[in-house]
Amino acid sequence: MLQNPGEGHPGCWQLGESVEDFIKRLPPVTTSGLLYEWIWVHNPYQKGHCEPQFSKVDEFTIRGQELLMKNLQMRKAIEANDQNKTKDTVTRRLNEESELLQQRITDLAVQTNVLSGKWMLFLSLEELTRVWRLIVDGVINNRLGPVAKVAPEQGKPGERLICIYTKDFRDKDDIRRVLQELVSMGVTGTGKNTIHYKSDPYTCLNIYRQTAAQYGLKASLYSSQELLAEGEQEYDVLYPLTQSNLNRFLNNAPQ
Repeated sequence: MLQNPGEGHPGCWQLGESVEDFIKRLPPVTTSGLLYEWIWVHNPYQKGHCEPQFSKVDEFTIRGQELLMKNLQMRKAIEANDQNKTKDTVTRRLNEESELLQQRITDLAVQTNVLSGKWMLFLSLEELTRVWRLIVDGVINNRLGPVAKVAPEQGKPGERLICIYTKDFRDKDDIRRVLQELVSMGVTGTGKNTIHYKSDPYTCLNIYRQTAAQYGLKASLYSSQELLAEGEQEYDVLYPLTQSNLNRFLNNAPQ
């Protein structure tokens, strides 16, 4: 049975609504941000992608901010106390502290069930409707993740953001699967604009490109080029083995 978490909400896609009807009702280029902060589309095959659980976002944010403050204090102490040590030693200790912070944020995210993440597409107004149409079709036909959203008109020029979610930022295979679907749609891929995957915990803690470095973190977990390159490397490793086995079979086959 199909279920739509956005059913009855006017800023969301509705069951039985075609992609074109949805786009006409809420055109992403012109729909006012005064009406809706975001325009949403949910996967109606929800059980296949996202088990509904309560996320303690407020608790995560409060405790997460405490982790960030402690990290800054520790980094300052390392730099102050290690002035007579080599630069490599200080860098190593700072990196260790960053790795601890990453793990602590992840552990807290698991405790509070703040686990989702998203691929982010920044698009020109000329490209926005075409790409949003593809994303909507992918979500409602169970090809992508549990939900996607697009930023409406905010009275500002420039690019607009589309977010395509996955249910768990720890699940690299699912993150890669959604990326491959976006590649098959022509939204991204080798030689095209790089897109990035960001966890919702980092968004809740306002860890962006401008602020991440002070904690020794990266604002995003993955880039599309990184994951696509990894996939190509895995293929390059597996293919020669497969070909070798095939050659051995052919050479030993009876004539």
